[in-house]
Amino acid sequence: MTTKLTKEGCALDESSLFSLGDLLRDLLVLAKARVVSLLVFTGAVGAVLAPHFSEHLWGAAGGLAGIALAGGAGGVINQLIEPSLDQHMRRTRKRPLAVGRISRTHAMLYALALFVASVSVLLWTTNLWTLGFTLLGTLGYGVIYTVYLKPNTPWNIVWGGIGGALPPIIGWTAAGGGAFALLPWSLVLLVTVWTPAHFWPLAICCREDYANACIPMLPVTHGVDRTRREVVRYAQATLLVSLLPLFAQESLLYGLVALVFGGYYVGMTIKLMRMPIDGDMDRYARRVFAVSITYLFTLFTFLIIGHYIGFRAP
Repeated sequence: MTTKLTKEGCALDESSLFSLGDLLRDLLVLAKARVVSLLVFTGAVGAVLAPHFSEHLWGAAGGLAGIALAGGAGGVINQLIEPSLDQHMRRTRKRPLAVGRISRTHAMLYALALFVASVSVLLWTTNLWTLGFTLLGTLGYGVIYTVYLKPNTPWNIVWGGIGGALPPIIGWTAAGGGAFALLPWSLVLLVTVWTPAHFWPLAICCREDYANACIPMLPVTHGVDRTRREVVRYAQATLLVSLLPLFAQESLLYGLVALVFGGYYVGMTIKLMRMPIDGDMDRYARRVFAVSITYLFTLFTFLIIGHYIGFRAP
């Protein structure tokens, strides 16, 4: 056993520190922290764009905390439902539940704690619209997508992506915005159509794993060629939908970035569609997947920049 001395001269077991660090990492993996960070970011954009954001900072902070906690609960629920599937996937087989580092009982308690904390924070700091949209997103991903859509239809990500697209309206309402405004719902639609084009390139790379796990992802049921054509279609739809904020009198700077970056992304998907099906295509598909994340971050970042520096569309 190795030890080290604290400033007070007391021995501290390093193995216990490593164990605590491993546990924290496992908890973050269970809560799908990387995915949740994207949800919080899109929710933050919705909050910042709300007309009276500066007057509702407490509500906005509570809304983002609620998104993070509820998104984490949904991630745990997802892994609770399909640990055997995770064991067949190279990118998921080392997850805590898949290898047994965390028990199902502890994972269920963790999900319950995150969910209760989310509801409590939202009730305390926001409003019923924000709570309702957050619960809808958690139900959509954790239950409807995981239990019903993912194992039963190759179009699972099209419908399941709606749950993960709600954070902009959640952040907007948490910051005092109305529930039926054009701008936040245009962002919800943007994330909805972006999601299949974002996810299917990764599914192409993992098609053998999905086939082994008997998960009917589009590349498994309809083949790589059909999937690549759908990626192009949804990338084109994303480009078109990304221009909708201009109808809410958002920045022409944002519109220019949306056109340029959207055109570049569509070009990448067309190149992917035309490549021979081999290892180079798989590697390029992973690049398309990675660029799609940068694409969304860039769109939302320039939407905020343009919103506050002016140059609004007439």
